[in-house]
Amino acid sequence: MDARGTNAITRLTKRDVEQLLADYDRDPVAALTMALRRVLDVGDASWPALVQSARFSDTRTAALLVTEQRALDDLAAELNELRTLNDRLITPDG
Repeated sequence: MDARGTNAITRLTKRDVEQLLADYDRDPVAALTMALRRVLDVGDASWPALVQSARFSDTRTAALLVTEQRALDDLAAELNELRTLNDRLITPDG
């Protein structure tokens, strides 16, 4: 956690991104779970806990929690391109 009481956001390594992409088609939620655990620095959190911890907008959170394919694809693309979470998509108050 950082000084504001929120999870610190870190960057994925090239290897992390390669693993995300290798596993994504087989099981998108599992692949994204592993990537978010690294990005949010929480080793064993569940998918719902990770999505909540990321502090996405309510709309994005809901879409990810019901595993809407477009939302999953968008998150995978974001993590692939940025290797972290886009701060513009994270709301300060959840």
